[in-house]
Amino acid sequence: MDQHTPTVELIDEGQTLWHTDRGPAGCVHCHRVYLVLPDQRGATCPICRKGGLEAQPVIMRPAKPERILPFQVPKQGLLPIYQQFVAGVWIKPVDFNPETLLKNTRPIFWPLWLVDSDINGGWQIEAGFDYQVESAKEVYAGGGWQSRKHIETRVRWEMRLGEMTTHLDNVITPALEEHQNRQKMTGAYRLDRGTDFDPHLLGGALLELPDIPPEEAWPLARPHFDQALAQICREAAGAQHFRNFSMKAEFGNQNWTEFLLPMYTTHYTDDEGNPQVLVVNGQTGAIKGPRLASRQRGSYMAGILAAVAGGLFLLALIGLLLTMVSPWASIFAVFLGVLGFGAVILAILTAVWPGQWNRNQVGPRIADKR
Repeated sequence: MDQHTPTVELIDEGQTLWHTDRGPAGCVHCHRVYLVLPDQRGATCPICRKGGLEAQPVIMRPAKPERILPFQVPKQGLLPIYQQFVAGVWIKPVDFNPETLLKNTRPIFWPLWLVDSDINGGWQIEAGFDYQVESAKEVYAGGGWQSRKHIETRVRWEMRLGEMTTHLDNVITPALEEHQNRQKMTGAYRLDRGTDFDPHLLGGALLELPDIPPEEAWPLARPHFDQALAQICREAAGAQHFRNFSMKAEFGNQNWTEFLLPMYTTHYTDDEGNPQVLVVNGQTGAIKGPRLASRQRGSYMAGILAAVAGGLFLLALIGLLLTMVSPWASIFAVFLGVLGFGAVILAILTAVWPGQWNRNQVGPRIADKR
């Protein structure tokens, strides 16, 4: 591997980049680093929602990103997404409503590495070729056995090897330690809809900076190169399938750039006052994050229902006593007793349901980087 990596520089906390007024700022809680506008310094971190963003120096690649995937879902278009997301929860925290989520929404671009490289070396692969085998299959039909032709597609595996000199552009590589979790949160993007980077496309979004430098990202990049190279070798062999690809190669003349992906974050506070962060894919509108119910509200509602049930049972008892005066009172006593029993059942449900619901919230969540 050619050890050439992108030139990095120390960017002072007051320095700006790309002829814009964006400068570096980091979260004092999760230590994520962003390029932010001047009025965004001091704001709460849009991802962890716990620490403030303070201006700080940072060592980074000062060149512009190469590609950017613009937002396809406008901020106001998030309201019906939030409404549908919230609607599935019966007893919600007070703060968990579409209007609050929309107010708390922050746009962010997060990075991938794009790696270009010359490749020169020897390769080996097991190439799979489809072929068809014709046989006869006996079936019972029309009152007797009949022979029908059956064609089966099989794969013949053959070893192939050779030398390759080529060049690959824009091989996608993780730029964040939490890349895998971030992908689970956002879901898939249509990367082919990206465009050349222009600072004006950032709008008011924060730009999250890579926390995996290129020299540490290469082990993550190599499998992506191998996958692309294996496809080239499969095509060169004229095969339909491949397995057990290996290549001893030199990777030279590397160029590392960034590809920025859009997402929104928002949050609501749970019963303990902790922020619960939700993530929305800025291209597709897919939303992920914890949908917690409120145990406090459930207990409060259960207490009210239990008091109502007690009152109904008391009135039912009074009704039973009044049957000595009027037989018709027994009808009202039974009716009130049934209502009281229903209130008891509902009180139990409201007390138990939030805890059960929350235990089932096992989907992906924003990683805590402390």
